[in-house]
Amino acid sequence: MKFIYFSFFIIFDLTLSSTTTLSDLNLDTQVLAQPVIEENWEELLVAGPLAINYIGNLMILASKCDFSLTSSSPSHVYEHIKYPNSFRMTLAQIASEIYNAFMNAHTTIERIQSSTKQIPQHLKIILKLLKSAAPSIIQVMLPKTLDTIERIPKDVANSANIIIKKYESSTALLQEVIEALADSYGVNNSVLMNMNVLVNATKELNKMQQQWSEIARYLSILTIRVETSRQTVFYELMDTINNIISMNIQLNAADRYFFVSKMLDAIIKIEQDANLLYIIAKTYYDVSSAYIVSQMSDVSKLLLLQTDDERHAAMIQLDETLLFTSAEISQIVLEQKQQYQQRNQEIQDEYKQFIQQMMFENLTASIGK
Repeated sequence: MKFIYFSFFIIFDLTLSSTTTLSDLNLDTQVLAQPVIEENWEELLVAGPLAINYIGNLMILASKCDFSLTSSSPSHVYEHIKYPNSFRMTLAQIASEIYNAFMNAHTTIERIQSSTKQIPQHLKIILKLLKSAAPSIIQVMLPKTLDTIERIPKDVANSANIIIKKYESSTALLQEVIEALADSYGVNNSVLMNMNVLVNATKELNKMQQQWSEIARYLSILTIRVETSRQTVFYELMDTINNIISMNIQLNAADRYFFVSKMLDAIIKIEQDANLLYIIAKTYYDVSSAYIVSQMSDVSKLLLLQTDDERHAAMIQLDETLLFTSAEISQIVLEQKQQYQQRNQEIQDEYKQFIQQMMFENLTASIGK
């Protein structure tokens, strides 16, 4: 019997090597994610507070005097600007549209956070099924569990793409205002100041759009990971399970160990992908909750300032808030990076312990046979 198990482990090692090769053909999430996680994720997260700062400064400037955005062409119709007769009203429109984009992003990222948090639970169900469930139960439950895992990123991917469109709409409005300013008044110092601030705000919104493009890409990678696992290891296992059921035989400990080892590499990578998305979503949600949504909801009040002293104090407050917020976001990003790396290591350790425990139980069961 010892010889039989020794032979089995040799087969197992070769199988793991083959499985790893198949997985390596996949998009490697950690390699793709590293540039954003390590280099510019903080820059993308600060983009929201920066955009709020720029819009706030415009509100303060516009509170002193209002003017129209009159096109040089009498027949011109603005595509995005609703109130061309008032720059103040146009700024209020900008604030409203950006706030709606921020709120939709906030709600969607909360869904992504809660959804990806469920994936490890479903992966544990797969292992429990393979470890102890009857073949007939595995036959029914394993496909359903994989369907559930695959559906999670797909369900929120559409919402992520909607957010991208909302940011595109907001930047289109800002760009039209910039063009309207140049068309209405030419390039003088006052107009140039407003245009520069609008250009900077547009750049920050573009970064937020880029951020959501990255999130959508990671959702796609997770979907591909699950689909690829289904097309390789999963179907091979299901064929074996179906044959076992047709022959009316039971799975022994060695069979179950083999099945778990075949799925293990794919399961680890899926959970690490889910961990990446969860950390990204949690970081975004924490920043959005503390420094984006509530601040953007109050920014239109700056249009109501009456005196130069109030305006001066408001500008100082905006800058101090941005400085504090940037420092806080740096700390949040650092902590989340550490949690991401720590959790990835924990995932590997947990599954390593699981397979070692199965190996031990397998060997124990064979003693005396």
